[in-house]
Amino acid sequence: MTIKFYLETYGCSLNSADSDIIVGTLANMDSIRVESIDTADLIILNTCGVKEPTEDRIISRLETLAVENTPIIVAGCLPKISLNRIERALPKFAAIIGPQSIESLSDVVPRVLMGEVGIIHLDSNDVSKLKWLESPPNSVICTIPICEGCLGNCAYCAVKFARGAVKSHSKRDIFDIVERCVRSGYKEIRITSQDLGTYGVDIDSNLVELTTMITKIDGPHKFRLGMFNPNLVLDSINELVQVMKSDHFFKFFHIPLQSGSNSILQAMGRKYTLEEWYQIINTVRQTFSDSTIATDIIVGFPGETEQDFELTTDAISKVRPSVVNISKYGDRPGTEASKAQNKVDTLAKKDRSRRLTILVNEILEENNKSWIGWTGEVLVTEKGSRGGLMCRNPSYKPIIINDVIELGETVTIRIVDAERAHLYGEVIS
Repeated sequence: MTIKFYLETYGCSLNSADSDIIVGTLANMDSIRVESIDTADLIILNTCGVKEPTEDRIISRLETLAVENTPIIVAGCLPKISLNRIERALPKFAAIIGPQSIESLSDVVPRVLMGEVGIIHLDSNDVSKLKWLESPPNSVICTIPICEGCLGNCAYCAVKFARGAVKSHSKRDIFDIVERCVRSGYKEIRITSQDLGTYGVDIDSNLVELTTMITKIDGPHKFRLGMFNPNLVLDSINELVQVMKSDHFFKFFHIPLQSGSNSILQAMGRKYTLEEWYQIINTVRQTFSDSTIATDIIVGFPGETEQDFELTTDAISKVRPSVVNISKYGDRPGTEASKAQNKVDTLAKKDRSRRLTILVNEILEENNKSWIGWTGEVLVTEKGSRGGLMCRNPSYKPIIINDVIELGETVTIRIVDAERAHLYGEVIS
């Protein structure tokens, strides 16, 4: 009997890749994914636990689904972060599995479909998950995880409880899966992990070696690298940008700052300084002046003063990143920061978030308007959320065109207009 399963995914690109692995695991069991709960034999929620609002949304979703007669499996990071909340929200859960125990689905699913409930499987498996990766259909974008876990001990982060120590996939396994994706027609290949800078520490390798290796794969594809923390690439950033001179790489760099105050960075447990963050940015821009710099900021971390916050706004004003992900600090269970006595007032956090958002929006609009008149090749990657087609130029700028073109095609355009979130282009050849 073919098993029909419904899957929802929350969280980061690593979770998205895990969902592709879940799909591949179930496909190996004669299963198909359906788009409606009403037609499903099984419901799977691949959850995220990085922020409280996301957790609240997932818990609310589980409470809504609790009335369903269809068995529900809860996967992802949240089971290792807030297991008790999941059990309260969904007392009749079929199974709960962790991010490193996806392979257990081959055992868990048949038991669930036979009516068993209350299965909990959070232990890690040593088997490489990559072999089950099944990239999404009807898309030219695929996401390939190269490792999980981190080397950090950030005071605010609960994801470390879910993902654990660094576990890298072998260069050969990654090479083979990239080559398979290229042969299958994927054009934007996203290389992801919790922190790309940790790649290889457990297998005597590193990110420079891996990127050098996959650059040798022929094809019209481009790689987009995910996030790396500054401290883990300080010694290798010059080599990395040399590798990324290849046309196979989008000039996109996600380098989190979190705070412009060194004292707050130290309190957060971040292992770099503002000056080292600047050093990484400057090295990138000396080679790729038009590169897209993305960063992350947490406002209102315990102990953050107005002066600390102003140091953050100063850093953003100076660097003018193309992407800034702003989060208001929120307690996560089991973290050091959650025990702090010097919490920032909620209204102050909201005010700082609002002010930083205004500054960032001004920077983004000015940055984007500076691209008007640019001409060059873009890769058509997906349908726009509000119509048209989304394209990416070599700097990974988001460009909307309204021409009828197949996904995966490369065309030459001229940028004719710009808003805060997007550029707009016209095809010229």
